[in-house]
Amino acid sequence: MRDLEVVDNVRYDENLRESFFEYVDAVFPGFAFRKWYEMGFWADEYNPHAVVQDDRVVSVVAASRMSIVLNGKDISGVQIGTVGTLPGYRGRGISRRLMEYVLDKYSDSTDLCFLYADEDVLDFYPKFGFRRFDESVFIATSNIPEAAFSARKLSVDNPDDLALLISIIEERMDITRIFGARDYGFITLWHMVNIYPDNLYYIDEDDVVFILTEKERNLNIREVIYRKQFDIVDLLPKIMKSSSIDRIRYYFPPDQIYFEYDETESDIAMPLFVRGEFPLENGLFKLPTTAHT
Repeated sequence: MRDLEVVDNVRYDENLRESFFEYVDAVFPGFAFRKWYEMGFWADEYNPHAVVQDDRVVSVVAASRMSIVLNGKDISGVQIGTVGTLPGYRGRGISRRLMEYVLDKYSDSTDLCFLYADEDVLDFYPKFGFRRFDESVFIATSNIPEAAFSARKLSVDNPDDLALLISIIEERMDITRIFGARDYGFITLWHMVNIYPDNLYYIDEDDVVFILTEKERNLNIREVIYRKQFDIVDLLPKIMKSSSIDRIRYYFPPDQIYFEYDETESDIAMPLFVRGEFPLENGLFKLPTTAHT
């Protein structure tokens, strides 16, 4: 049995790529990295750094290079994701050493490093200088319009729909300039393949894609992808199926797409951790949902 070794990118080695898919199946069941890759969406900006033994990926810390918009300014960023270790290799400090390796690799070329953490590892990331910040969901409870659904459902498995989605993603306008991102279409398409394949809706006349769900009288607008300005208030009836909606939850702030909200709440399902200067300590912000890795 060979010693553990670090491999910077498993994408271009067929055996290691296949082992990476198996690692994801074991550590993050339900995530379809294989389909995302086969559809051609795995970009060079997504780099899984792996600890390998005998051509088997046993631990991963992935880094996604991104252009970040922070308080209206463009900075360089790296988002950490897909962090984990196979069960048989845990408790040996492998993830810690791999995290140290990745952070050191990008330290001189990156202004901001951040990640989203599962609840069971919240104590892990502060050891590396990460600080926790709470993001906000913006909630409207008044002036809810009557439902008049007319949006067209899209599917990533339909070639025409997929071409439309890619086109809009490539030309998208910023949904927020408080804490946003640029050139993260490869991540957005991962979300469309894995998380929201049944939640993509298009309004033809306004050329706008909504990622949304309706649940328990809530309309949850996770993401809006658009390439020309529009009035979201006018479009709300067209994306509402239920006449019993009494709360609209926006998962982005109203600095670019204006809407009125009555309250906010902290989005703590996957807390944000940041390493580097981050001047939003007391601000209301939310990174676009489909920019998360």
